[in-house]
Formats: sequence, C-alpha cells, structure tokens
Amino acid sequence: MNRSRILIILVFLIVISFLLMNSNIFHFMASDNTNNITNTTNISTIKVLIFDGNGVMDSSVDGIEDCLNDSNNRNLTGNNKFAYNTTDEINSKNLSGYNVLVMPGGEAPAYLSDSQIDSSDIKEFVKDGNGYLGICAGAYAGSNYIRGDYAGWGLTPDVNTISENYEGLLSISTTSFGSKIINVSPTNLHMDAGPAMYTNNSQVVIANFADNHTGYQNYAAIVGDTYGYGRVILSGPHPELPPLNPQILANMILWCSQKI
Repeated sequence: MNRSRILIILVFLIVISFLLMNSNIFHFMASDNTNNITNTTNISTIKVLIFDGNGVMDSSVDGIEDCLNDSNNRNLTGNNKFAYNTTDEINSKNLSGYNVLVMPGGEAPAYLSDSQIDSSDIKEFVKDGNGYLGICAGAYAGSNYIRGDYAGWGLTPDVNTISENYEGLLSISTTSFGSKIINVSPTNLHMDAGPAMYTNNSQVVIANFADNHTGYQNYAAIVGDTYGYGRVILSGPHPELPPLNPQILANMILWCSQKI
C-alpha cells in the first residue's frame, strides 16, 4: 500500500471519529434541553395581587414581597412559584387573571372607606374560586364585624374581630386544621394592634393566641374559611414583619389558592 493511500485512509478515519463524537454531544444536548422543558412545565405559578394604596403600611407590603421572593429563591413550596404585582385600586378589571388578593397591614377604616376599592368585586373574585389573604388591617376589613366599631366586608360571615392595641411578639399555636396549612409548632409572630378574632365555628380556626398576658388570650389568631367557591384567611399576626416567616406566608397563600 503506497504512502498516499495510507494518508487518505487515516484522514477518513479521523473524519468518521469526529462525526461520531459530535453526534453524541448533540444527543446529550438534546436530552438535557428536554429535561429542562419537562421541569419547567411542572411548575405551577400562583399570581398574587398585593394592595398598595390608601392606608397601607409600607413595611407590610415590602415584607410580603420579601417573603414571596424568599419562597421562590429557597423553593419553599416545591413546584409552586409566586408571581406578584401591586395595585392602589381594586376592581374586577385589576383582579382579572390573579389567583389571590392580599390586603396587607395598615388602617382598616381607610380600606373600608376607600373609593378605589370595590368590595363587591372582591366578593365576586373570591366567590368565583379565588383567594383572599387579609393581614391585620386586611383581616379587620375582611371580617364580618369589628365589635363596637363598624362592619367589615363579610368575607368570613362567621368571624368577628376585636380591636387590641398591643404591639410586639406574641406566641401562637396551631390547631389540627391549621397544622395542615401553616404546619408550624408554637411560634412567635409580630403583632401591631391586629385583631383578636372569635367565631362560633371552631372548624375554621387555624391558630390561637398562646399568650396569657395580653387581651389576646383565648382568641383566634388566624382563621381560614370559604366564601362561595373561594378561600379566605384572616391573620391578626404579621408573618411578613420581623421575625420574618416566609414559610407561613407562603403556605397561607397556597391554601387560599387551593394548592394545599
């Protein structure tokens, strides 16, 4: 065999080897992309609208956003991720496309008298199968009645609230119903004149106040009820304020969105 023929054969073998190697690379890349697509399609996005208008407590809004970001970053809710926006106006148009409305801490009378908030549209939004999470002022506003003061929106017709002025940490303990939702042992959460709640329907109580040194003892701290086809949680404590508890906030929104 002459020298030129040997060179041709060697070149041919090198080309064949190169093509086979690149074929394996392409196959690996295709498989990897397919896996990424599969993982992406398994993610469920919960769309959250946060009120940020008249009477709101800025630190509450910021804390809610921080908790949702932390939940996404730390994968606290598995394949459930949160996408959120804020609004200073609540009506059927602004609520369209969202799964849960969050009313943060602030001033309940301002919420109830705000012409930019259409309470009938909130009720329809929840009644149609969506969720409402009210924290502190949002809990007052969502309740049936604030004793001695004024009526709320009635998203929890069996739950009334009492105004208290305590600010600081209070211990809460979950009920058997609540352990399926927020899944925490007794823990301390921040209170900022939030409501003490009472109801004839003990089945809706998620957590009770476990403190015996304030006016909150023997009252419900967090309740979860249904309104039409939707779900409502009212929380006296602030899981979104220090000491921040993103897991509790994320789980409450999950329950309101009917993911748990």
